[in-house]
Amino acid sequence: MTDEKQPDPTEQSPPTDPQTGEDLSWRRPAVAMLLFDRPAPTYREVGEVLAEIFEGTYEVDPGRDDDPTSAVTIEDATVFATPLDEPIADGEASRYTNDLAVWNGGEAVVDTHRSQVVVAAMRLGPVGDDGEPGDPEYMDPRLEALRCELAVAHVVAALTALPGAIAVSIGGAATTLPAAAYRDFVAGNPIPVPALVGVRAGMQSESTSCAYTSGLGRFGRLDLERLDVAAPPGAVYGQICDLVAYTLGSGTLFQPGQALEVGGPEQLLTSLETSPFTGLPALRLTPASAGDA
Repeated sequence: MTDEKQPDPTEQSPPTDPQTGEDLSWRRPAVAMLLFDRPAPTYREVGEVLAEIFEGTYEVDPGRDDDPTSAVTIEDATVFATPLDEPIADGEASRYTNDLAVWNGGEAVVDTHRSQVVVAAMRLGPVGDDGEPGDPEYMDPRLEALRCELAVAHVVAALTALPGAIAVSIGGAATTLPAAAYRDFVAGNPIPVPALVGVRAGMQSESTSCAYTSGLGRFGRLDLERLDVAAPPGAVYGQICDLVAYTLGSGTLFQPGQALEVGGPEQLLTSLETSPFTGLPALRLTPASAGDA
């Protein structure tokens, strides 16, 4: 045995993009939890639903007695679904329902959840002749993040068909949605914004609204917010969702000082601010004056 110092994993450099050298410390695993008001579904229940919905389109590997995790390969992302017979700890799932209009006062149901299916995805690359996954071909890391998150969303939406599914919690977006609403978001939109990112809107004063996002950091982007808008919360919510869908779907990165076209005569200018909602850096969108346009 030598006295040679071993590398300290805590001193490792942050991950970087192999082509651009960009710091990728913003990257997070694509994970969502489907919550149930009953004991956890068995791996057989999970595997049967996945096979019924995806077989013939994507490869499905059902769980087994010695490994209860089922897997679905969607293009070059592998999605794993693991039943856990325990609730999410510390009331986190319930806290993430706060200020989400989609609950319409019914969020107390989240406190009744007893179990979960954890759904997570990663890119494993093409399968070689030996049956082992290889290194994935290079993909822009933001696109890779979106691909994995969308793969998770489609598997979770499929699993909402299981009896007792009541909610979906996405910790990285700080949002928990009703299971049926989550399924509708995913089924009806190529970029199902509320199933990927927390979007909250409400009245800021008697005559103005505000809105903000949480979770865009998982896609290498700053969160967005609008303050003191002379429009109903629903209109501001829709505008924010449209902007998020555009930035994710097109790959466009909004930058501080940029003017955004949002339809009609209005332009919005972006500025880097500390969000009063999250305490984190965010892009604040404010109307451009005639001189700024």
